[in-house]
Amino acid sequence: MDTKNSLSRFNQAVSSLSPKLGAILSGVPNSAKQSAFEVRLRVGKPMILTCAERPWFVDASSQLLNLPKMPYIVTQNDIADSIVSMCAHSVHSHQQEFKNGFISIRGGHRAGICGTAVVSDSGAVTAVREITSVNLRIAREVPGAANALMEQIFADKLCGCLIIGIPSSGKTTILRDLARQLANGASGRFVKVAVVDERCELGAVFDGVPQNDLGYSSDILSGYPKAFGIEIAVRTLSPQVIICDEIGGGAEVSGILESINAGVKIIATAHAGSVNELLRRPQIMRLMESGAFQKIVLLGNSQKPGEIRQIVKTGDLLDQNFGDDTDYTFNFDDRGAFRGSAYREGFDA
Repeated sequence: MDTKNSLSRFNQAVSSLSPKLGAILSGVPNSAKQSAFEVRLRVGKPMILTCAERPWFVDASSQLLNLPKMPYIVTQNDIADSIVSMCAHSVHSHQQEFKNGFISIRGGHRAGICGTAVVSDSGAVTAVREITSVNLRIAREVPGAANALMEQIFADKLCGCLIIGIPSSGKTTILRDLARQLANGASGRFVKVAVVDERCELGAVFDGVPQNDLGYSSDILSGYPKAFGIEIAVRTLSPQVIICDEIGGGAEVSGILESINAGVKIIATAHAGSVNELLRRPQIMRLMESGAFQKIVLLGNSQKPGEIRQIVKTGDLLDQNFGDDTDYTFNFDDRGAFRGSAYREGFDA
């Protein structure tokens, strides 16, 4: 990883917090800045800097501590001031993000938030108040992070690919570099890539300018809900590949099915700790049996972000679990609920 860029990314992320917390964190050793991927703030608890090798407690003088002995204790004012700062002093304009549990920050960084939900009579979350904790995730551009995938999957032809892993395993980092490489001609041709960037983490568009390099021939649909963004991409951008992060909802599945019917390849990520976990997720299974993904890529743990642990052909995975002769096109009702199997159409992976 480029050391200068890594330090700049860290400093950019922590500068979005309150001036007090930003000053403390900007003083930690450079070695920690290079490997840090989270800052955890909890009211009345020690401030924690999560690095690739381990979490560290941070004291008021920017020292890293093995144990919580005299660490800096986060206050309610620290949280409140940081929320205002991360929202660029316009909290009201971020209410939709608040309802979804996060704040998008310049540079592609994202802060997950916990607080008290305000719920309507219909059960919908309408607002979040009394924020008690913040998880600031530090976005990294890692050129070359997708090299192994380019060599093992996309060297010969484009295909649908689902990248899975536990949180902080490097899914978004790899997805970002994969978009860049495909759009920059690393596969031997300049692929038309449409990036549906719902949470503004991939391209990190700010004031109309992408903060992350997603390549020459990529279009970025920033802030679009994934299902709508996929629909717009197919209708207006004539992409060869659509890239999106963290799929799983019923509307997203329907959008992806429409895109593959239009001949567009989908590259996406999903949370899962093993390929077998996917077999217990009806919406993902619906995509797998449709042929949307020819390959499943499992990443390693958070101690080695971006490490590929396993690549599986979707057809082989289904055959191993249901048998070569099993008819298993999975049926779903109008709500996307699993209703059993009917027949399986062929895979060409």
